[in-house]
Amino acid sequence: MEQETLTCKTCGCESLRPMQVVLDDEDEEVRHLLGEEQESRFYSCQLCGDNWLSVKEKTAAGDCTITFVHQMGTSPVLKRVAHMDNPIVVSDENVEEWEYYKGDEPVPEDTWRDLLSDRRETLKATCMN
Repeated sequence: MEQETLTCKTCGCESLRPMQVVLDDEDEEVRHLLGEEQESRFYSCQLCGDNWLSVKEKTAAGDCTITFVHQMGTSPVLKRVAHMDNPIVVSDENVEEWEYYKGDEPVPEDTWRDLLSDRRETLKATCMN
């Protein structure tokens, strides 16, 4: 079976691969901490190395959050959290509120986007040289 490939937002190549993150049976403690209504996907560009992890969590009340951790392994961590009222359809129209973080500190959206853009420009420059 051929693996799905998407266009990378950093280098523009069709080299971004999404992968489902599956916990092993030995990860029961982690599964308990995350809850049963949790789904994770890791996206990684095979060319420039850009990556992010998305973690979708549903609450008992039916609300949903999706946390995106961008460029894992780079410090400080850039994270954004979407609060949604519809866990089935994932789109910007369903997002009630976005929260943006640099490390553990909340930051304004434009600050967060500038940081991510700077990192992506660095990756792109490294990849193109």
